[in-house]
Amino acid sequence: MLHFKEFLNIEPSQAEEAHEPTQRASSSVLNPAVQAEINSMLDKELMDGFIQNPQAGIQKIRKVIHRFGMDMPALYDLDPEGDEITFDLNQYDNPDVTIYLYVLYYIADEGYYDFYAQVGDEETIDSLASEEMAEE
Repeated sequence: MLHFKEFLNIEPSQAEEAHEPTQRASSSVLNPAVQAEINSMLDKELMDGFIQNPQAGIQKIRKVIHRFGMDMPALYDLDPEGDEITFDLNQYDNPDVTIYLYVLYYIADEGYYDFYAQVGDEETIDSLASEEMAEE
């Protein structure tokens, strides 16, 4: 344990080194553990099965990413038939860090909307989008 005078002499870069994305305790969205947690929470939030309109699903996604210091742009003209959308997201406290959000939604047979959302790096999102294109 550090004495108070030793604590005051710590260089600011020492704290940054402790919070690099490769460290397990990092809160950066580049940390794979944080990405896995976001994706897990997105899955839980979107498994409701009773999403009545696209705006409600987007609000559920927005609720999850707000917990991690990110926000999505406002979406006013969502296609009622379904769509596939990707976003660039930045954390509030670190605008230089970019992560990507992939959203897919469509109307199911029961009349409700099914949503799928995932965050990841550019390669992950490109592979998700290309899989969707290959299925069509």
